Amino acid sequence: MSARRALGWRRCVAIVCGTLLGVGVLQGVTLHESAPAQAADLSQFAAGNIIDDALFWDGTAMSDSQIQDFLNSKVSGCASGYTCLKDYRETTHTIAGTPMCGQYDGRTNESAATILARVGQLCGVSPKVLLVMLQKEQGLVTKTAPSTYAFRSAMGAGCPDTAACDSNYYGFFNQVHYAASLLRRYTQPPGTGAGTAYTTRFDLRYPVGQTTAIQTKPDANCATIPVYITNQATHALYIYTPYTPNQQALDAGYGYGNDCSSYGNRNFYNYYVDWFGSVRGFPVGVYFRDYYASNSSWLGYVTGPMTCNSPDSGCVQAYQGGLVAGSYSTAAAGVRTDFLQYWGWYGRELGTLGYPVGEYRCDNMANGCRQEFQGGWIVNFTGSGTSVVTQSIRQTWSNWGREFGPMGTPITSGTTCADMGSGACRQEFQGGWVVQSGAVTNFVPTAVLGVWKSWGREFNLLGLPSGSPSADPSTGNYTQAFQGGGITVTNGAASLTSATDPWINALVTSPWLGASMQVKSCTLKNGACYQAFQNGWIVQSPAGVFAVPTAVLQTWGAYGREYNILGFPSGKPSADPTAGSYTQAFQGGVITVAGGVASLTSTTDPWLGTVLSSPWLGASTQVKSCTLKNGACYQAFQNGWIVQSPAGVFAVPTAVLQTWGWYGREYDVFGFPTAKPSTDPTSGNYIQTFQGGTVTVSNGTPFGTIN
Repeated sequence: MSARRALGWRRCVAIVCGTLLGVGVLQGVTLHESAPAQAADLSQFAAGNIIDDALFWDGTAMSDSQIQDFLNSKVSGCASGYTCLKDYRETTHTIAGTPMCGQYDGRTNESAATILARVGQLCGVSPKVLLVMLQKEQGLVTKTAPSTYAFRSAMGAGCPDTAACDSNYYGFFNQVHYAASLLRRYTQPPGTGAGTAYTTRFDLRYPVGQTTAIQTKPDANCATIPVYITNQATHALYIYTPYTPNQQALDAGYGYGNDCSSYGNRNFYNYYVDWFGSVRGFPVGVYFRDYYASNSSWLGYVTGPMTCNSPDSGCVQAYQGGLVAGSYSTAAAGVRTDFLQYWGWYGRELGTLGYPVGEYRCDNMANGCRQEFQGGWIVNFTGSGTSVVTQSIRQTWSNWGREFGPMGTPITSGTTCADMGSGACRQEFQGGWVVQSGAVTNFVPTAVLGVWKSWGREFNLLGLPSGSPSADPSTGNYTQAFQGGGITVTNGAASLTSATDPWINALVTSPWLGASMQVKSCTLKNGACYQAFQNGWIVQSPAGVFAVPTAVLQTWGAYGREYNILGFPSGKPSADPTAGSYTQAFQGGVITVAGGVASLTSTTDPWLGTVLSSPWLGASTQVKSCTLKNGACYQAFQNGWIVQSPAGVFAVPTAVLQTWGWYGREYDVFGFPTAKPSTDPTSGNYIQTFQGGTVTVSNGTPFGTIN
């Protein structure tokens, strides 16, 4: 089988293709009994744009009933013994789908009109085009006595000039389907080309956007005409019938031109205009011509006018395969149909995304493709579908490595704001959420997300995230800050570890408390609150909210709790209480726990503070008495006194007491003590000052000096 035969090329140089009878040309002219009384204006024939794509590739241009009405209008009655096209029926067979045509499911006793309508729809070729080609090839639309050959090779498909017709494509149905498939194949549709079963590069033959020298007739003595081909329809017609009419053919209408004339593409134009009107749909916009020339294979035909009332002096135009847009600041770029609805949801060029700033691309993507816009991306990933990622969220996504990082791919089609509080929005990804509040966006990994949700998300104490994860979430160890606290992830497990709410913060930072033993109660002094746990309390008062371990509670209770000198706790335990050694501050002192045993080790009360800091005093031997000069107080202990006067509260060892007494105590020159012993009195060597003198103890022996 020759290459031409396989491609189905068909030269059309006769006045009616397929009716060249081997007789004089004038006889050929007389075959056009069906030529309209008023022919198309061939001065409008454009060799580089025979018919607009919008009309040629409109597979739904006619329904089967409209086609039937049209055929009926062309033939009033058939010659005896013949079947005209309007009455023709055939049982069709199933043809599997290809990149050119969808699957054709065979049916019994289908009419020619139904076959034409179904093939048009499945292959995306206008039934008007198919009707015109049937006429220009065999005159089949208007014949009243069509031959068997006319139906057998109705479209001239698979009938090259150099060999007999391919019997695989005999028959009306086969011819119509194969011809439509060929026309589509010539446009190099997706699924054809290198690496497919359809490797021939038809886009390189009579290419769109280039000038090609096209023969007027297959005769070396005849001229060629340079033709700049502007669209896919014209490109396909020239591959199907590779000749262009010379001026003599155009001047002749449906008639004979000269010996170098061909008529196939001229007659296509004639019949189409006379039967269906203008071959012009919407022209490619002037600003998009260069872009269309490079992208016509996927854009297809124009489906609407170019409009230029968009922002930034922008223009847009709709095509079969998408929409092309450009502006003063952005070059022309096309948005494919599968992305178009997503762009539309965001207001197209008028909305958040703005104009496209790049082409559809799949490089540097993990099982996905993207298109970049002024205000974000539209992306598509295998398994997660198509999503809009606006610029601020895209920046956060990029910062975390996009689909290659812990966020993975977006799993929602865009941002959601309806169920978010505080004016926030979110977009969900495989690895968590991106939460946007104003101009701030933060990634919330899945582990953190679970804890955030359990605490009521932004509607409760945590509020919105105020920072990003402190480390790559894939490490399993990081923290994340929120308006109302912090969540920590350790070995992949997340928990709330801090909160701006004092009570909750005390709770989450004190896991040693164990389980709650009762509900919160506000029955402490002045309405202060507490809650009992297995290993202590949480106490809330004007001094703050702090956890108090059981050991400290016991000592606090021994000193009268908040009703006495200690008051309320003013700090948390200095270390984890489970270690057994720590301190805890109160308003009136400090309780120290050593080896699990608690004791009061300091206090803001001067008298008690002196007792606590002077263990060498030993046990008290009498109660406090305020019978000293001017109502000053004292209390006797085994090894000295505590004296309280306007000069302060100080412990006085027995040795010093003796010397103080020799000098008349507070009634004479020495007055009251003004400081505690300079060192531990048990050492036997120290000094203690008084208002009027000093007592020095050396090796346990005291002596006094007057200031």
